[in-house]
Amino acid sequence: MQDTEQFLKNFSDAWATQDMDTILNAVTEDFQFRMANCEEAIKGKAAFADWLKNMNCGEGKASITHNQIIINEQQAALTGEIKVTGDGPEQHFAFCDVYTLSDNKISTLTAYCVKYGEGMGCE
Repeated sequence: MQDTEQFLKNFSDAWATQDMDTILNAVTEDFQFRMANCEEAIKGKAAFADWLKNMNCGEGKASITHNQIIINEQQAALTGEIKVTGDGPEQHFAFCDVYTLSDNKISTLTAYCVKYGEGMGCE
């Protein structure tokens, strides 16, 4: 497999730049995507492509910082921060993406994302 760490970082960076080709080329045909706070997964590359097209990213710009990556055979987790600037005030999120890898592609992704200042223990 290509360098898994760089592959996943490139995939993550593609979200910030809204590079749909890079995102879709990195996933399997039977790819499953789920935001951790949603019960239902998006199943299949075609359904995921539709979801990406409908995702409201607005005209803002995002930057991603990768903090930590853990890779174990066919699974990986990548943590980091996303800063989004646009019409309103900057928004700052922490994320953890959990991947299953298959045939040099991503077969599942569960994304955990929380806005800074929200959640338990945050003031």
